[in-house]
Amino acid sequence: MYAYVAPSLVSAILGAQLVLSLALLKGEICPGQRGRFHRAYWVLVFAWVILVPSSFLATIPFLFLGLFAFRSKTGKTRHSGPIPLLHVANLTACVAWLIITASQGWMVAVFGLLQVVLLGASAGHGLLVRAKSRLQAFDNLLPLASVLALMATVFLVAVAASLTTFTTVNINALFAGVGLGLLGIAASIWHLLKHTKPAWWRLMIGFGFLFAASVSLNTIVMG
Repeated sequence: MYAYVAPSLVSAILGAQLVLSLALLKGEICPGQRGRFHRAYWVLVFAWVILVPSSFLATIPFLFLGLFAFRSKTGKTRHSGPIPLLHVANLTACVAWLIITASQGWMVAVFGLLQVVLLGASAGHGLLVRAKSRLQAFDNLLPLASVLALMATVFLVAVAASLTTFTTVNINALFAGVGLGLLGIAASIWHLLKHTKPAWWRLMIGFGFLFAASVSLNTIVMG
């Protein structure tokens, strides 16, 4: 079971880490927001620990990201501070993601790339809202990115299923994945439909559904 979870987990962590880094480095944020962003990185630091049994390389982004979070202040770290550590952490996270997913086959790597967008946008959005981000563009773009990634994911799974023997287990996994994915998308875009501010707890529920959907679809892609 862990073999099906690891590709989705590393994709979610990498995607969320890149979303937070983009918001930190490119977003117009005040020092107070920046401090809350730094605290959000600790969630990802401990998430990397879970991946250590899957690949020892996960310890490298864990160490660099942890060091960045530990040394970060609420000052203007966009222009000073341990930003090089953040770049190294992102680079090593990409390497760890590539090794973990590619070791399962090229199809899993392609599927994992879509999961980086699907799960990373969802998890990253939840962390930004939890950090009380005022970057409204992310509130609009990240849910839409998840919608497009889910559509591409379902199409890829359909292609992968056509290349293998389609069993009852695969059919159940496909229906479960699509159903859970739609529930996750509904929770993720709820604030867009209702024209309200996104709620952190609803986004996390949406991420949970999307993560479960990805794990279910992994059983088809990984054969």
